[in-house]
Amino acid sequence: MSDTSSTIEHAPLLSPRFVWKLTAVITVMCLVTLAIAVTGRMIGKSISYAGNTADRTLHEIIIGHDVISLPSNVIRFESQRVSGVQNAVDTYFSWPGMNGYSEARRDIFNQTRSANGLVFARIAQATMSRDMSGRFTPIYKRLTDGPPLAGPSGLDSFRLRPGAGYANELMYVERAGGERPYAVRCLVEEPAGSDSSFTTQTGCQRDIFIGKDLSVTYRFSIDLLPHWQEIEHDVRKRLEKAFIR
Repeated sequence: MSDTSSTIEHAPLLSPRFVWKLTAVITVMCLVTLAIAVTGRMIGKSISYAGNTADRTLHEIIIGHDVISLPSNVIRFESQRVSGVQNAVDTYFSWPGMNGYSEARRDIFNQTRSANGLVFARIAQATMSRDMSGRFTPIYKRLTDGPPLAGPSGLDSFRLRPGAGYANELMYVERAGGERPYAVRCLVEEPAGSDSSFTTQTGCQRDIFIGKDLSVTYRFSIDLLPHWQEIEHDVRKRLEKAFIR
């Protein structure tokens, strides 16, 4: 009787096999927790980027007869961040400075309700013989409705006739630009039920020629229109610098 009691008193509370199983379970749980934490950080970072990237890897992109070198952080869409032949490439830049995406400029690029401080530029082969400045006198001028009104920084505004396919658009034209003036189309919205003389202006678009046969269509907020000369200069300078000759 005493031998049995002694054996029971000295028996381990936890068997080695049970301890091994418990250790394995705890280890697996720790690994799963770590994996969830790492994945969560990666997903969270991806969401915060919202498709943007701070990567500055250069890509040589061939469009028609031109080759341009652009870093990943100025290319808007992930599918276009590759070297080789493409039909077009969409870029975006913070303005002033014409810089690409970075952590320091994340709030500028992640705007959802406005595009203040951003310039969007689509680069593609030219499909027309004239850019917007060249089209104003022979085409757009004939489609204006009424006399011009004074606009910001040496520009005049013309309302384009809705029946000509330019509903709710104004064209701002350089007042002293001659036959090829600076010209930019701006979309306007008329609040329902209000007098048509009161409009809300949203954004502007202009196209220019660069390189051998490329057309650049760039867009910016109407709030930046007073700086049209600087924006035109900066867009040309930044993209012409990207050409590989």
